Amino acid sequence: MRLVPLYKMTLAYDGTAYQGWQVQPEVDTIQHRVQNALTRMAKSSVDVVAAGRTDSGVHALGQVVHFQLVRAIPPDGILRGLNTMLPGDIRVRTVAEAKPEFHARYSSRAKTYRYRLDSAPVPLPFTSRFTLHYPYELDREALTRGACAFYGEHAFDAFRASSCNAKTTTRTVLDSRWLDDGSELIYEVTATGFLQHMIRNMVGTLLEIGRGKRAVESIPRLLERGDRAEAGPTAAAKGLTLVEVHYA
Repeated sequence: MRLVPLYKMTLAYDGTAYQGWQVQPEVDTIQHRVQNALTRMAKSSVDVVAAGRTDSGVHALGQVVHFQLVRAIPPDGILRGLNTMLPGDIRVRTVAEAKPEFHARYSSRAKTYRYRLDSAPVPLPFTSRFTLHYPYELDREALTRGACAFYGEHAFDAFRASSCNAKTTTRTVLDSRWLDDGSELIYEVTATGFLQHMIRNMVGTLLEIGRGKRAVESIPRLLERGDRAEAGPTAAAKGLTLVEVHYA
């Protein structure tokens, strides 16, 4: 019996013009664009499964997907072909044949995201699609302490969207830190998984701590009480990028 080839692919995209990753009726999405291009290339319907569904306006540097083709095509040919068929704000970075048991979502062990803040008085047009302009004085020590409060396994009910339908809200944060890059301040977080809007709600809460509007000690209370109304606002989608998906 002939085996159907399974491929692992890494994508980078600017999510500004798209309504997120997942295919939806009558709107433009990343998954829709990628599946259409692969279907044209393979001359048969192709379903693409991603490691995670990025929201509308969220970007990716290392989104991982898998798909099967009814006939084998060299990975190099897929990479070159798709990059001529896809719009310029979606790029294929790598393609490789995968083991039969590989699954982009279920084989992943963790994901790393970054949220970028532009702290300059006037935002540069070159980065405005990927950063939140936030020219306010921030207490860096308080931000660091706040980020550390997320470490470990917690129920993140207070930091998920009301529309989130995840069966469980417990996630383990493996790394949570602030990086300083000149005029940019970057929040980097790695966890076993994320709920809808979880990182953007964490960032909104951390920024309130940085501006002295709430205490660092509020984070443990929020994690314990699980009340979304008590946490900070949802930070804008454009500052968030999926950087890497980690596999065993």
